Amino acid sequence: MSQPSQLPPDQIRQILAQVVENSPADWILLYLAMGTMKMGGHRYGAFLDAATTAAKLAIYSSFLECGQNIRKTGFLYHVEPKRVKAIVQEIQTAVAEGQSLKVLNSKEPYYLIALPFLWQEEFPCGAQESRVRQPGLTPGERKAIEDSLPPGAPKARILDQVAFHELIEKLHDLSQKELPAAQRMPFSDALMMHIKFRLLHSGTVLQVDSPLVDIPLYALASESYAPKDERERAFAMIDDVARYFSILQAWVRSEEGVLRGVEVFDINLDHRQEALQELDVLLRTWADKYHQEGGYPMVLQFAAGTREGD
Repeated sequence: MSQPSQLPPDQIRQILAQVVENSPADWILLYLAMGTMKMGGHRYGAFLDAATTAAKLAIYSSFLECGQNIRKTGFLYHVEPKRVKAIVQEIQTAVAEGQSLKVLNSKEPYYLIALPFLWQEEFPCGAQESRVRQPGLTPGERKAIEDSLPPGAPKARILDQVAFHELIEKLHDLSQKELPAAQRMPFSDALMMHIKFRLLHSGTVLQVDSPLVDIPLYALASESYAPKDERERAFAMIDDVARYFSILQAWVRSEEGVLRGVEVFDINLDHRQEALQELDVLLRTWADKYHQEGGYPMVLQFAAGTREGD
């Protein structure tokens, strides 16, 4: 069966626009979901939990702004007072007991970051030992499998499917111990497949399909979780967006020392890259001019690109 070709981002956006209101707020939520789930590796359920927490925190912040008036807070968000009271009590209890609510981290989930370390700890391999321990193979066949690994692969045992899945389950159990009991999640086949796919997709783990064995083998390809370049930029994007939201909120409040700037223009494509490079130099020169050791901390961040939605 032939695989369908991947659609370009512009075409995907056109398809999504058919079912999403043409509202900036809707697109913010959509891009947030895509950034944290598709690029950041977080589960669908984890994103929903975090979105619920964010809504609760928004209600709690308004509760504090309204002089801790439950009824007035309910009017603001069209929420019944008893529900507002329950949310307030939940957050206040979490603060008092030092609990962590269900939120997302902009970095990779723990079970992805920690696997290479646990693998090398549980299945070390000496310098003169073979990574392959499957029975029935000759030394030459084991060497052939090892030679299929990329240069620089950690010296750790190659695992069969059962051992690899058991390692993932153990890692999940270790990660759950760090969470409050109410937030712990049972291990499942679906979660195992999610973790396995992320590890293989990133290139941190390689699946070795050799004609010498009748089962798939798995090799550790990196000493640390190694997302692809796009994923690295995705993490930076999430951090940038969070910072930008914070700055714009200060601008909405008319705080001193905050500037919002937008320039809309058309450009000759032949000069676009030259213009961007010139802008980069101008901004660095400007920052160097006003930088003072020990001065007040400032940040300037920007993005320049194709204008949409004229």
